[in-house]
Amino acid sequence: MKRFLIILFIFLLSACNDNATVEELKEDYPEIKEVAEQFPESVQEKLAAPTVLPFEPKNVALTYAGDMPGNPKRDILHTEFVYGDGVGVNLHVTTYHNKKTTWASDEETMKTVELKDGTEALIDGDAINVKQIRWKKDGTYYSIMLIKAPKIEKEFTIDDVVKTANSMEY
Repeated sequence: MKRFLIILFIFLLSACNDNATVEELKEDYPEIKEVAEQFPESVQEKLAAPTVLPFEPKNVALTYAGDMPGNPKRDILHTEFVYGDGVGVNLHVTTYHNKKTTWASDEETMKTVELKDGTEALIDGDAINVKQIRWKKDGTYYSIMLIKAPKIEKEFTIDDVVKTANSMEY
């Protein structure tokens, strides 16, 4: 009986360490689970997703750039959750897994915004149809970009993207 309780306790502890939002996406979208489970464990551990979105998504996909999962090296440069409203608004949440990732050298001239945890995020785009911020947390780079088609009347702001960033589960 003690052995069973110890195994159950270890199982529960390991379950608590998982990113609940990513796990929920895997459950709700089997194609996300299929893609995610092909990644090396080190990439799976870094998958990050927000709990707050600026619109109600109709679809969600997980994409990546890098070597095909069948490749023995399996070097994944970045992963990206793409949320779409089905009409003309998309939100791209990108995690950069390549340790050599750097941002452009024009960082000094870019505006910044502070996330709720004190992290400074660069405002990389603030046009009518594109809002984007990017930041580094615990050695990993992240980016959130909201893109809307010109026909979409709803206005979005950098604050909408910041609220999404503040809800990230790492």
